[in-house]
This record gives sequence, structure tokens and C-alpha cells, in this order.
Amino acid sequence: MGDRGRNTRLAGAYSRAAGPGGLLAAKLVCPPLPRAFVLRRRLLDRADEGAEGEVTLVCGGPGSGKTLLVAAWAEAGRAPGPVAWLSLDAYDNDPTSFWSYVLGAIRGTSAVPERSPLARMVPGPRIDETFVRRLAGGVAGLPVPVVLVLDDLHEIDNPRILRSLAFLLRHPLGRLRLVITTRGDRVPSLHRPRTRAGLTELRAAELDFTPDEAARLLAAHDVQLTSAEIGVLLDRTEGWATGLCLAARFLGVRGAGRGVEEFTGTEPAVADYLVSEVLGGEPPEVQRFLRRTSIAGRVCGELAEVLTGEAHGQQILDRLARSNALVSTVGERQEWFRYHRLLRDLLQYRLRLETPELVADLHLKAARWLAGADDGPAAVGHAVAAADWPLVGRLMVTVVGARIDSANRRPLTDLLARVPASQLSATASLALCGALLAYDRGEYDVVPAQVARARALIADEDADLRLPAEILARALDAALARGQGDMTALVETTAEAMNLLADVSPEQLSDAGRYRATAFTNAGIGLFWTGRLGAAHTRLRSGMAVAQHATAELTQLDAMAHLALVEAERGLLRDGLGHARGGLDLAQGAWRWAHQAVPAYLALALINLERHQLSEADLALENGLAAQRADAEPVLYLALRALEVRVLLAHGETDAARLAAQRIDEEADAGRMPTTLARWFAIAEADLDLSAGEPEKLIRRVRRPGAGARMFPRLLTRVARAHLALEAFEAAEAVLAPLHASAPDVGSAVEAWLLTALVADELRQNSRSVDAFSRAVALAEAQEMRAPFVGVGLPRLGAFLERYQWLTPHSSHFVAELLTGATAEPARSEPAWVQDGEELTERELDVLRYLPTMLRNQDIAGQMYVSVNTVKAHLRSLYRKLGVTQRREAVDRARELGLL
Repeated sequence: MGDRGRNTRLAGAYSRAAGPGGLLAAKLVCPPLPRAFVLRRRLLDRADEGAEGEVTLVCGGPGSGKTLLVAAWAEAGRAPGPVAWLSLDAYDNDPTSFWSYVLGAIRGTSAVPERSPLARMVPGPRIDETFVRRLAGGVAGLPVPVVLVLDDLHEIDNPRILRSLAFLLRHPLGRLRLVITTRGDRVPSLHRPRTRAGLTELRAAELDFTPDEAARLLAAHDVQLTSAEIGVLLDRTEGWATGLCLAARFLGVRGAGRGVEEFTGTEPAVADYLVSEVLGGEPPEVQRFLRRTSIAGRVCGELAEVLTGEAHGQQILDRLARSNALVSTVGERQEWFRYHRLLRDLLQYRLRLETPELVADLHLKAARWLAGADDGPAAVGHAVAAADWPLVGRLMVTVVGARIDSANRRPLTDLLARVPASQLSATASLALCGALLAYDRGEYDVVPAQVARARALIADEDADLRLPAEILARALDAALARGQGDMTALVETTAEAMNLLADVSPEQLSDAGRYRATAFTNAGIGLFWTGRLGAAHTRLRSGMAVAQHATAELTQLDAMAHLALVEAERGLLRDGLGHARGGLDLAQGAWRWAHQAVPAYLALALINLERHQLSEADLALENGLAAQRADAEPVLYLALRALEVRVLLAHGETDAARLAAQRIDEEADAGRMPTTLARWFAIAEADLDLSAGEPEKLIRRVRRPGAGARMFPRLLTRVARAHLALEAFEAAEAVLAPLHASAPDVGSAVEAWLLTALVADELRQNSRSVDAFSRAVALAEAQEMRAPFVGVGLPRLGAFLERYQWLTPHSSHFVAELLTGATAEPARSEPAWVQDGEELTERELDVLRYLPTMLRNQDIAGQMYVSVNTVKAHLRSLYRKLGVTQRREAVDRARELGLL
């Protein structure tokens, strides 16, 4: 239908029904669309869905675009029949008048024949069920569907009208399609059409503008913003239609130079709208309630009563939320509420303007109540707003300290940064706040002095603060030890913290559970890196369980990720994979790159290396290094680098692995390495010797004075490989013999039995060889551990696998898979040209060898003694010749061509 037809359709709804004086015509006008109106097709489509049923409810707050949405839908000619429009206000609460308007609207369409009962129906002074039945019968007899729009139905509060409307909705509406716009849920008997699947509801959240819709609305006002600026504006307006329109006008003032950050609820146009449409309809006592409670980001009934000194807080908040007065519920239980950001801006401004003497006192009341309600971060925020620094210190020590390493870390440290520096040594609690702030900033040399200052002042604190303050001090000691890679100190200080926690009561320290979770987790981490894997496993399991109970999700992630690492190190690859994936599931979103996720990536890299799934190992290493750079922890960083060497060797890239190992030597302090990390480096170094064909070099190194004390099972199996490569079979057997009885992990047991099988095969001890190999396969297959069978120094493994499969015809698919890998043709080296006959230059080949490592361009430049720009020039040429655009693609392509 063209524009003229649509307009005629709408106009007919009121022009014929106007009657004497034109009063009805004024109520039956479909509002015109503004010049800068933005058509939102997703909402029009939802309105179409509603028209296929009986009732469409469009429910939202003032200025949410309810009326304009329905008007645009009607104007677009998408309605299934003529549209009868009735705009309602508070003066329409007389039943006779209301139903007269409804009949007038319906008769004003072309859908009512002259002989229809509706053409002659006149509401009497008594509106009863008989009248509603006659109306429903008349509608049922209409030749075409009619859409009746009841705009602003929230204005109707007469019980007689609402009861009659409920009676109409009790039964199917036949030819009538009812569209209701309202601010609240006062519409009666909607459960009837809902149970008949005849109700479509568009609620406030659905009416909010999306980023794309906001951009189009701003463009219609000749305002162009970046995506980031639109994001800020949507955050401030929360997608509220009127808020965005007012923002567009605010930003569109030529020459004003205004930014989106300046648009607030105190902007005169916004304030006028909010006062007129939201606050103006509320009695003075509710406006006072709103002002005093606006100091809280979230408010519940009990907190509201504390702030206002009046009863019925929950009822008032619930009514405001149900009436969509820019107040919304938070959470599934709907006990907490929040005010729209622009409304809160205005309320806080008016609070400061009208009663400035109340502001600090209200913040203190909120701080104390929220602390008692276990919302420590919010409590600290209010204490800071009140500038009550001793209270800030008390709350940090008794309520919040354990959460500093949580999702609340950044908001908490931002709050602490607002404490004057002169106050950060006034009390023991505030000195600990200073230590927390220094730790967050990476000023590790400042932390011990601040903690020492706190301990010197603890005796001056209130008695109930002394033990919590010492526990927080111990937690800081542990965090510092971990941050500096001192795992022995970490184990010691967490043991001391756990002794203190055994004596603390919930009344003294509400977050004792979080402290215990952190202590268990840190103890497990320290025990793992100091080589006590069994004890580490026990502590980390406890830490994970306690953290889950205390809802300390980042600590739970930390414990679970390290538990995965312990299990991977012990060769329990299935368990480790489950915990690593579980940890990363927990880390989805903002925590994916948190340093607590790094051990999960490290565990995945180790597991995939042991399973010889090298692409997955590469990806896990890349993700681990990306997360590690965001919040460095030296032990984890060096562990990633050590594992990188082994992954490069598994790829057959000995030169790149040697370069990576050299970088570790430059960065690491061998004398301060914890036991497990030192072992990882020793394994990488041994694998490098074996891969380079230098087994004698490994033998000489382990024969140095004092080297025997540093031997461990996974290094012993590599020594055995070296003896096997040198055909020193008896020496290999002597090294392996102790491992058969006491291998502490699956990997060393698999390697020990595999090497024993190969040695026995060389000695022509066939039965012993097959038995040892069967043991190795049984252990490895349970964990899908392939790496020992494809490792370096096993030249005869392929032939051995073929004979084993022949001797054991019922051998598993796992053996067949190993045989395929062991007998595959090695990749042939290609000449150093790639396409169009272009050769790679010698320097380009040098750069190419660095690409599989995790070195950055500036690191490569340092290794090659050239500038970063020279490296970039070689990379551009290299990428062009390889026909790629990214580093990873270059590595993959070079491997395909045999250049690496």
C-alpha cells in the first residue's frame, strides 16, 4: 500500500468518529513520526509477530519509544487490517467515556458495516459483562481484522475499566487485534492470551537501542561518532531512546566542542525531561527517597530503609520498577534495584544541592550496612566517598583484603588510589592498604617496607583488628614471594598464614574462607615448583574446593589451572586435560587473559606435547605467553619458554630450539630456579643434545661433580637414550633399572619400559623386549601419550613396532597409530625458493628460523645485531615470497616447503 493509502487508513480511524466538537478526534490521532526517526526493523518484525496473535504488549519506561514504535508499524502498512488508535490520559478513567472512545475508534475504520451491532452500540452508565459480551460479539462479526491501539494504558487506574477489559481478554478476541503500550504491568488478565499463545511482549530491554541503531539515530541528527564513543554513549544512556535523542541534540550543537563524556543527567534538557516525566508524578516523600538512596549503585529494601530512616523500602522500589520509572531489578531474586544512570546523575546532583550536609553521613551508613551484608568492595567505595580513611583501612583488613586478587582487583585498587598518600602510614590497616597498592603497581621493593610499617603499628590497632591485619600481612608476604618466584618462601609463609587462619573467627574476618582458599592454592603452587607433586596435588584440590565454596572464582581458576599442571607433570593427561579445560571454561570472557589462566595454557601445552599434538601445543603456548605478558609471573614465564624449546624440537626445528634455549640462559638465574623449573630446563637441554646428535655431550654433563644430586626420572630416561644411541646397552640398563620399581610419574615409567624394550631387543632378549614394550604401551595408551614413541634417539623404533604388531596380532589401534607415525617418510628438504622462482636470501632464511619461536621483532633484531626496521623489511620480503600475510602462516608454509 502506498503512503496515501496508509494515511487514509489511519485517518479514517478518527475523522469519521470525531462527532460534535471534535473531542474524540483529538484522542484518536496516531502521533506523527519525527524528522530524525530511525526505523528499527527488528522491532517492527516483532510487532508483526504480535499481530498474528491476539494481544501485543509494549511495556517500557517513559521515553523508551513505545508509542513511536507502534506508530511506525502502523504507518508502514504492516498491520493486518485498519488501525484504530486511542491515546489515553488520566482524564479517561470514566468507564462510559473509555468505552465510548473504544467504540468510536473501531467505528472510525472502514471495517464496521452499517448493519453491525457496533455501528449502533452506545455505552450506558453501567458497563457490565453484558455490554462487553455484545462488544466482543460485534467484533467477531467484522469482515476484516481491526487493530485497536490503546496507547499509554498505564494512565487508566479505574477498577471498573480494568475489570471490564479483563473480561474482554478472558476469551479469544476474534477479529480484534489489541496493541497496548504501557509503562507498567497493570494490564489485567494477560495470562489468558498468554496461555493461549496469543500474547507477544516487547519489554524495556528489547526497546533499548543497539549500537547499530544508535549510530543510525545519531547520523539522522548529523552527529558522527566513533564506535568507542557510541559505546560510551550507550553506557551512559543504557540504550534509552529519549536519552539518545537528547544526547544527539546535545552533541549536535555546532561549535560547542562537546564530548560524549560531558553528557550526563544534569544536562538541562535531560533534567527537564526527567523532572517532568519521571519525578514529577511522584509525591515529595518518594522523591526524597530517590535522592537519598541514589548514593548507592545498587539498593535493596533494607538498605533503602537504613538510608531514609523510613519503612516500606522494598515496596517503594518494587512499585517504581514495575512502573518502569527508570528503576530496574538486578538479579533473578529481584530483591536489588538500580537506577538508570542519567536519573542517578540528577538525583545525586539534587541531593548535593539541597542537603549537602547529609551526603557523607549517607555514605557512612551505606558503608557499614554493606560491610555487614558481605559486599566489601561497595562498602569501601562508600567509605572512600565519605573520606573516612580509618574506616577504609578497617574494611580492607576485615572484609575486602582477600578479594584483592579477584575480579574486584581493579575497582579496589582504583579506590585505594584515592586515599591521600599521607594517610597510608597512619594506621596498620592503612599501611597494608599502601602495600596492596604498591603490589598492584608492581612496586615490589616498596611492599616489604609497607608491611613492616604495618606490623610495627599493629599493637596500636583495636584488638579485633590485630589478627586480621597479620593475616593480610602474611597474604602480602605470599603474594610477594610468588611474584618474585621464591617458591620456598611461598611454602613457608602460606604455612604460617594457615596457622593464623585456624584461630580466626568469622566475626573477626568475614572473608576467612577466601584467605584459606588462597593459602591452600599458594601452598600447592609452592609445593609443585619445589618438586613435591603429591603434596601439591592435595593442597590444590583443597584450594579448589574451598574457593568454590567461598565463591572466589579467580582463586578457583588459579587452583584448577595449577592442578591441571600437576597432573600433566605426573603424566595423568586425561585428568589434567579435564581440569585445564574446566579452568579455561571458568576463565571465559574477561579472565581469559588473566595470569591465573596461564597455568591452564601451560598444562595444555605440556599435555599436547606428550600426545604429540603439536599444533595444539603451539596454540596453547601462544595463548599462555599472551596472558603472561599482561601480568608477569617469572616462574610461569620461564616455564613457557622451557616448554617452547621442547615443542620446537618435536617439530624438528633444532636451530630455532637452540636460539630459544640461548634466550632462556640470558634471562634466567639458574641459582634461584625452583626445583621443577630447573628440571624442565634440564629436560630441554638434554633433548637439545639428543636432537643435535650429541649424546656424549649429555653423558659428560651428568658426570660432572655434584650432577648426581640433581638427577630425576625424566632426565635419567634421557641419559638412557644417550647410552642407547652410543650402543652402551649395559650402561643404559643400569640407568633404567631403578625406574622400573619406583617411577614417580606415568611419563618416566613409559619411557623406562620403552627403552628397556629397545635395549632388550638389541641384546636379542625377545621375550623380555615384548613384555617391556607391552607395559609401555599399556601405560601410554591409557593417557594417549605418544611423545615417548616418536622422540629423538630411537632409530630402530619403526622396525620394532612392526615386529611387535606381528607378534601380537590383537594389539590396539594405538600401536597401529604409532607405527604409522614411526614409518612415515621424513619430509624432503626443498631448495630455498618458494614461488615464481624467487630464492630466499641468506638473511631472510636467518629471520625465518626465528619465526617459530616466541621472540618479538625487537628480540630477533637483537639476536641478529640489526635494527628492528631491517627485520621488518626482511619479513615483508619473506611474506611476499611465501605468499602469506601473517607470521603463523609463514611458519606453516615454510614447514610445508621443508625450509624449517
